[in-house]
Amino acid sequence: MFHGIKNKRELILFLLLTLIVLAQAIWWIIFMARLTDEKVTIAGQLGADGAFMENIAKQEINRQIMVGLEGVFFLVLILAGAWLIYRALVRAEEHKFQQQNFLMAVTHELKTPLASMKIYLGSLQSPKISDEKKVELIPKIKRDLLRFEKLVGDILEAGRFERSGYRLNKGPMNLTSAVEEVLEQMVTQASEKEIKIDKNLSDDLPYSGDQAALGRALGAVLENSIKYNENRLVQLQIKLETSDKNIVLSVTDNGIGLKASDTKQIFDRFYRVGDEMKRNQPGTGLGLFLAREIFKAHGGEITAASDGLGQGTTITMRLPVNG
Repeated sequence: MFHGIKNKRELILFLLLTLIVLAQAIWWIIFMARLTDEKVTIAGQLGADGAFMENIAKQEINRQIMVGLEGVFFLVLILAGAWLIYRALVRAEEHKFQQQNFLMAVTHELKTPLASMKIYLGSLQSPKISDEKKVELIPKIKRDLLRFEKLVGDILEAGRFERSGYRLNKGPMNLTSAVEEVLEQMVTQASEKEIKIDKNLSDDLPYSGDQAALGRALGAVLENSIKYNENRLVQLQIKLETSDKNIVLSVTDNGIGLKASDTKQIFDRFYRVGDEMKRNQPGTGLGLFLAREIFKAHGGEITAASDGLGQGTTITMRLPVNG
């Protein structure tokens, strides 16, 4: 709400400035027209003949046209400058809003695993808890540590992109096997939801790329497909196919879907759909940003498409065949 109010204020300021400039231009045109009439009237009062007064009127009109064209040129420049200033203010406010969202999300993401580990460690030290129960806590501590490690890794990776881009560690890999491995990991980690995966993967697809980076990118896509899904059964359709120029990997889900305006913005750094104050899903807005940069570093691209809210989303990842 605060973000929208700010944008409205900037828009009102821009429109007000535009109206002032236009009003000034109209007043100037009326003033110049009156000035011409006054000159012709004075010449008539001094006894000038009709041809002389007509000549004065033509000269004044020509001069006004010349000055008017210059005025229009500068008017356009002023309005263009005002528009650029308005857009800069809006973008600055959007970036500020996204960073605030990011800070709130990171704070929440850091506090959650730390609080859990603190409780688990306290339980391990308690003599009232049996050894069997303590053993059951160890996988939970590992899970929170992995979550914490992933968060820190995403933040560091995003910082590297901003400084010098992503440096790939390319090598021969089997893209089909890499996709299968990531799918298996995601299903194992998402134990709270029932997941059904419909796979259509090309057999043993060789590729030259950074397997760890591509795994991170695909993991971020799958994580979003599972996380932003309110259905009891998460349905995923995974396709991996190749053409003459591109290798195409697509992930289609039955999740909450996207508005048309969000299909490009979801790959921006810090961007998350909705308002952080109302959102209850964990995340920092870095996963899909990192995925986009990883595919760009491989010479590929990643895009999103959705028929609208509640209609699911398809994320399409393309890589050049030559790697």
